[in-house]
Amino acid sequence: MLVDNDVTQSRDKGSELQIYLKYFIFAALAIGIVVFIQLGFILKTFKPYYLIVPVILALALGFLFGHVSILRNRLAHKNQLFLAVADFAQEFTYYRLLDGRYEYASPSCFDLTGYTCDEFYQSPNLMDKLIHPDDVEVWGKHIHKINNAGQPDNLDLRLITKDGKTIWFSHICGSVFSADGKQVGVRSTNINITDRKKTEQRIEHMAYYDSLTDLPNRGSLSKHVDELTKSHAAGNERFALLFLDLDRFKNINDSFHHEFGDHLLVELAQRLKRCCKGRGFVARFGGDEFVVVVENLGDPAAAISYAQELVELVEQPFVISNKELYISGGIGISLFPYDGQDSATLIRNADAAMYRAKKETHSCISLYSKDLIEDATAFITTESRIRQGLSNGEFIPYFQPKVSMKDGSIIGVEALARWQTQDRGMVPPDEFIYIMEETGLILPLGSSMLEAVCKQIGKWSKQGLSIPVAVNISSKQFAHPRFINVVKQVIEEYNVNPNLIEFEITEQAFLEDLTSAVDMLLQLKELGLSIAVDDFGTGYSSLSYLKHLPVDTLKIDRSFAADILNDSRDVAILKAIMSLCNDLELKTVVEGVETQEQAKLLLQLGCTVAQGFLYYEAISAEELTEIISRKNIDT
Repeated sequence: MLVDNDVTQSRDKGSELQIYLKYFIFAALAIGIVVFIQLGFILKTFKPYYLIVPVILALALGFLFGHVSILRNRLAHKNQLFLAVADFAQEFTYYRLLDGRYEYASPSCFDLTGYTCDEFYQSPNLMDKLIHPDDVEVWGKHIHKINNAGQPDNLDLRLITKDGKTIWFSHICGSVFSADGKQVGVRSTNINITDRKKTEQRIEHMAYYDSLTDLPNRGSLSKHVDELTKSHAAGNERFALLFLDLDRFKNINDSFHHEFGDHLLVELAQRLKRCCKGRGFVARFGGDEFVVVVENLGDPAAAISYAQELVELVEQPFVISNKELYISGGIGISLFPYDGQDSATLIRNADAAMYRAKKETHSCISLYSKDLIEDATAFITTESRIRQGLSNGEFIPYFQPKVSMKDGSIIGVEALARWQTQDRGMVPPDEFIYIMEETGLILPLGSSMLEAVCKQIGKWSKQGLSIPVAVNISSKQFAHPRFINVVKQVIEEYNVNPNLIEFEITEQAFLEDLTSAVDMLLQLKELGLSIAVDDFGTGYSSLSYLKHLPVDTLKIDRSFAADILNDSRDVAILKAIMSLCNDLELKTVVEGVETQEQAKLLLQLGCTVAQGFLYYEAISAEELTEIISRKNIDT
């Protein structure tokens, strides 16, 4: 490359020397002719010094004309180079005077703006008329600065093309000065960056919007709330943050697969957007959690009313893949500025209030209060302790007998999980069961209890005792894809008689997918197990699914026994249940019997088997073995 440059420079210098020589010769010939005429017709004698002045004049004229010719050639060459670059470049380049007239506009102006070069030459300040209305103010400030010899600018702006399209372009602009330092014009290069802007917008959208529901995501939510806290800090404006979490969404994914669950979330997101349009900012916080931010809503009663509207919206039936589905959820509410003055605090407190709402049975909506932080801390601490307890084998089965109400004999038992800690002793179930349900630890607990029960049945069998044991199965266990295999493995490992095992399952486990539930129950019955519906009478569709489910026993919820002496409606309901069970050939067990009066009335209604403190509390396996052995009951 260096050799080529040297050759080119040598060729250019040789060409310039030829130009000088040519003009020297022309000048010498012209002057020589004049001298010849002068010598031949005017002077009678020739004197050599007469040639000094003509020679000098010839040299001067030859150099002058040669230099002018070379400068013109150089200028023409530079013009050719400029046009070769500017005219054929994709960038739209122009040069305009300070009064707005365009001295040069490259042909690519048509590709960018839809206007031709002639239209630019005929329309001073044409670019001013093309700028998008939203960018006019920025453009005006830029023009004012650049027309007053300001520093070069590089702006990203929008313009409207001749055919009405809006495009983005990068505008690179600087002042042009004359040799004496006076500004004479402005030169600019303009590049179409519409594709780049679209890509940037897509990337920004991905950063701030959820890919599944297209709702603002967690980052966008935090940004929005922080902006609200800043704008509302000076005045008396208030706003509410509502944190929504669906109930048992994991069961839906486990039962119908994640694609079905994703479809449900999209449908719910569309509902929330329609409901809150113009009234609230809706975001997907993550998983099955959504947040709604409502301005000018600082009154607790108004916030609860708004939350109730959202709950009713969520509970309306969904129809997805020809399946009708009912869902529910809990909502926690935090209010600015009372419950926090930044996004992190407000979101955390609304989240804590949501957990409170889901723990309470009488309401699915809860306002934040400061003691929730203490509850959340206790929740995390207890969860950690539970994990350690599971690893250390601290969870053991206790057994509450099922009693014949006619003669008081023990006809079976229900295994109940108890937590025996080293420092606190026996921890009540209501302090850990809900945490296990919430965190998914109910799955390892369920497996642990099933193994412990099978192991205990084996011990009793060696002692000559055949005691039927009911084991509680959570809806999460029931929905687990490996549930049946786990049951088979445990029964085979401990070599127990499956006829001695009964699974108690709440009706909630059947509501998600009745067809799959029936199939699961049939597989369990093929193994030889019995099936009981736990807490019967507290669900939504108990009577409708009884004809489909292959169950053996109904365990009537303790709430009926508690009020049976004072509420005639409970008596009527129990009569109906007993009549139904007789017709369907189902066994019944009444839970929560605590007084002789309750037992007497239940016997009159046809109830024959019961559980409750009137008979026995939950006791250890050793205590149960001693009681049965002492009474010498033939089980």
